[in-house]
Amino acid sequence: MTRMPRLLPALAVLPLLAACAEVPTTAVVQPAPVFPAPTTQAAPAPAPRPAPTPLQAPAQVTTAPLSSGASSSNSSTTSSAAAAPAPTAGAITASNPRELGTPPEQVTSALLPGTPPSAVFQNGDGCYLFSIERTEPLSGYPVRDENGVPICENDDGSVGPRPSS
Repeated sequence: MTRMPRLLPALAVLPLLAACAEVPTTAVVQPAPVFPAPTTQAAPAPAPRPAPTPLQAPAQVTTAPLSSGASSSNSSTTSSAAAAPAPTAGAITASNPRELGTPPEQVTSALLPGTPPSAVFQNGDGCYLFSIERTEPLSGYPVRDENGVPICENDDGSVGPRPSS
């Protein structure tokens, strides 16, 4: 028989013997406190909080389409509807706007990256505008080429900057 199986009972007893042995302790000198001693002044009283107001149910919201083709019978019901924001400064208010399915390639290449083609519409004068939000009346900013000239549909059907007259 090898030595290892004979030593196993002795090894099992060692933790018990160690637990029974007295361990000498030494006293450690504590350092001086880092924080100053507490003062006898009382802390200031906290400011009183206002009483919470009870929650109320939100007001009823109605919506209506923003199109200007609403009939006159609908005009009385749209007065209580949420209104579209007014056009921002620098925006061109569209006259006879025409929504586009897919804008021409010259227009989509001139848009900023990430601008959806659905944001583009054609103004009544044939120039292309893009809108950052739907306003009433419809408004937008001119789509410009690399030279800063607005892109329009010309009288001959071509798309690009208007020729000088």
